[in-house]
Amino acid sequence: MVYSLIFGLVTLAFGLIPKIVRPKKINSWYGYRTPMSTINQETWDEGNRYSSNQYIIAGIILLIIGRASYAFVANKPYLVPLIAFVPVLSVTVFTAEKHLKKVFDSNGVRINNSGKLKEKGI
Repeated sequence: MVYSLIFGLVTLAFGLIPKIVRPKKINSWYGYRTPMSTINQETWDEGNRYSSNQYIIAGIILLIIGRASYAFVANKPYLVPLIAFVPVLSVTVFTAEKHLKKVFDSNGVRINNSGKLKEKGI
């Protein structure tokens, strides 16, 4: 049964660890690193905040899939969460990037609620 839960536990850890120990500065080894999230410190902070929540949700989904596969697939139940791992993580990254593009323009400037760019210095 443990093998069918590993993917969910690892993904859950990818969400919980950055919540506990936030990556403070943009770096190349720890945190949510995409071209959009590394534009500036503000996109970095928002990308890591949002993606950690998404990874927690993905981890819970993979734990549920792993438990269900253990209950219903007698032969090699770890294959089901293994197969589900890539699509679930792809959706996680896609939703995090969509969120960043909704909150920031392509230059990393935050867009206010009315859809207009937030002017610097105000």
